[in-house]
Amino acid sequence: MNSLDDISSFLRNELSESAFNYEELDAELGLTVGTIVRILDAAGDYSVMQLMVVLDQFDLELDIFSKDALLWMKDGPHGPAPESTVKTKVQIAVERTRAQSASPKEG
Repeated sequence: MNSLDDISSFLRNELSESAFNYEELDAELGLTVGTIVRILDAAGDYSVMQLMVVLDQFDLELDIFSKDALLWMKDGPHGPAPESTVKTKVQIAVERTRAQSASPKEG
């Protein structure tokens, strides 16, 4: 995640099936009224501490990694996997159709 919008989108997706009264939840967590709504809407800045309180409430955690470590986790120790050389039936059909439409018409 690279922005407050990314964090907000992730949290909205995670909490989309839960119904909460956000003002009551703010009070329960000791946050200023409107904090959770600001976090979920990416409508303003909030402190890391406020974010950590909200994440903890929903059994989520924030971890920070170096860019190299994150790349290694995403791609694996040998880099990204090579593209598959096996074609799907759809890819074969599309290529065949393109080849037929590109070839000169016999007439």
